[in-house]
Amino acid sequence: MAAPDSSGVRAIGSLLPESRASEGRGFKTRAGLLTLVGLLFASTCGGPYGMEDFVARVGPGLFITLLFVTPWLWGLPAAFASAELSSRQSVEGGYYRWARQHLGEFWGFQSGICSVVSSFLDNALYPVIFARALAFIIPEMGAFEQWAAASLFILALTWVNYRGIVVTGAAAVVLNLFLLAPVVWIVIAGFSGARFSPFEPFHVGGTNFAADLGAALALALWLYSGYGEVSTVAEEIDRPQRNIPLGLLIVTPVVILTYSLPVIAGLVSVGGWENWSSGQFVAVGIELGGPALGRWAFFGSVASQAVIFLTYLLWMSRIAWSMAEDRNLPSWFTRLHPKYGTPYRVLWVYAIVYCAMAALPFEHLLVADIWVSGAYTMILHATLIRARSQASLNDGGFRVPGGQVGLWLNAIVPGITWVVFLILTFGEHARFGIPLLLLGPVAFFVMQAVRKVRPAAAAL
Repeated sequence: MAAPDSSGVRAIGSLLPESRASEGRGFKTRAGLLTLVGLLFASTCGGPYGMEDFVARVGPGLFITLLFVTPWLWGLPAAFASAELSSRQSVEGGYYRWARQHLGEFWGFQSGICSVVSSFLDNALYPVIFARALAFIIPEMGAFEQWAAASLFILALTWVNYRGIVVTGAAAVVLNLFLLAPVVWIVIAGFSGARFSPFEPFHVGGTNFAADLGAALALALWLYSGYGEVSTVAEEIDRPQRNIPLGLLIVTPVVILTYSLPVIAGLVSVGGWENWSSGQFVAVGIELGGPALGRWAFFGSVASQAVIFLTYLLWMSRIAWSMAEDRNLPSWFTRLHPKYGTPYRVLWVYAIVYCAMAALPFEHLLVADIWVSGAYTMILHATLIRARSQASLNDGGFRVPGGQVGLWLNAIVPGITWVVFLILTFGEHARFGIPLLLLGPVAFFVMQAVRKVRPAAAAL
């Protein structure tokens, strides 16, 4: 990849607060390509665990189709947009600061606040899935015991993140290898003993197709989200202009196969689609490889939720930190740990919020998350369209393929997908989704008023 030109460097400098640009205050450590790939895989996939119950809910054929179609409608466009912008403007805060520079203060704030709200909704899902998987093994666990297990999960992994990107990235690589090993075993054993068609029936008859499709689409969009988040830690990555686009291109096809192949392998070998539920890969593992594979699949599911939570906490804490440094959140959040160089105040506040959110039902969290994360994903695409017209982005680096037509298709296709999702889920979830989308504009004007009344103060 070509190095950024001088105008690109000036653009990056304009995104940083003046004190930081002059003093060189920032993050201390740098992650290489291997660590980056581990973090990317964790945030964009983290294994196939936790989605098994949708096979029985919507039908195996429809679910598998969504697993193959959705990345083209949602994940790949975001990966392309993030790769192009990262290759030219690598700055901590990523898409939030890109939107702030190219679309203005208002849209930058919307990108950031939607990301923060989405992070509360999204990262609360993984402890919930962990607790559900634990309840699959220990059926006598009640609601309180599941919440307590989820909270311990949150606090332990927040401590790992507290130690910095290198420790978090190393943990992500190890956990990814551990969780993928039983998946590979299931895929090989499953296809070796194929007996059934994985696409029959295509859809479960006699159910509300629109509602089921909306729920399944919410899951599929969630599964293929996370491609823009790597940009938020650009200053903590070695050679980000090269490594971020390269990492995205390496990880994307692996993610698609990781989701689809074990589902198909389980269906063609074990069958019984109508009885699939959360934690089903444990039962599939026992059927295909005995108790040893079943136990490994269970611990793989635990590792999956852990590595996704770890990585998203890393990405999202940097968004909040960047917004605080830009005076769009309280400056109290800007303090970095003197030893580890991490935004430790943000991390522990997030942990407290996640513990509270973990008490909410899974599907409400999931659908509300896509309402909000879809908003900042659309802002990402609008940012790229605006940025492409500027001279600093015209030469060198990765570009979305297809010229201007490719650029617009890369934004229009996920836009239509998100609108379809909103229509399908509007009736049941609008009472939560609309207030969440309106939170950003209200918060922006509140912060503007606060900034006018109270002058800027140095970070505590």
